[in-house]
Amino acid sequence: MRLIVFCLLTVGLSWAQSTTSATLHFDLSKIGMVEDGEQECNDTNPRLQEIPSKEMDRIVGAGSKSIPVLIRMLADRRMAQTREPIICYWPGMAIGDIAFCLLTDLFKDTRGKTTVPGADWGSMIDPQDKDNPAWEQLHSTLRRHGVAALQAKWRKMWVQYGDQMHWDGKEECFKLKGQ
Repeated sequence: MRLIVFCLLTVGLSWAQSTTSATLHFDLSKIGMVEDGEQECNDTNPRLQEIPSKEMDRIVGAGSKSIPVLIRMLADRRMAQTREPIICYWPGMAIGDIAFCLLTDLFKDTRGKTTVPGADWGSMIDPQDKDNPAWEQLHSTLRRHGVAALQAKWRKMWVQYGDQMHWDGKEECFKLKGQ
């Protein structure tokens, strides 16, 4: 009997967690820098989480639940409806482009060091494109392998380390517990 109750509780908790992350959604076009009421590209903050916005507060506030949502958003190839790209010199950012940049930034400390193995730009992108601009590196990888392969890399990293992470408010990034 205890085993049945345990199984039901486990399934219930698992369903509740997946339902919560499935209903969580972010408008990534609203994380851009705003000065004097105008949206501008980011050329001063090295990480997207350093750009103050209500939407970024929602992402950070959701904690680790935001990561699976952002991984799903990698597949969103609609162009962000912004006056300027969120990252300067990036010609027209898709929602999935923003999700990718945000994911890599959320696992980077204030010194630019990646805090979780495999969550860095270089681990996710084809190395043959390293001399190209960032937007071309990402788009070349997507053309060669598809968004599903990129999502699979992120999911693999998340499955391996997700339950070992915490948000470090001082460094404004996800870190492995004990770091």
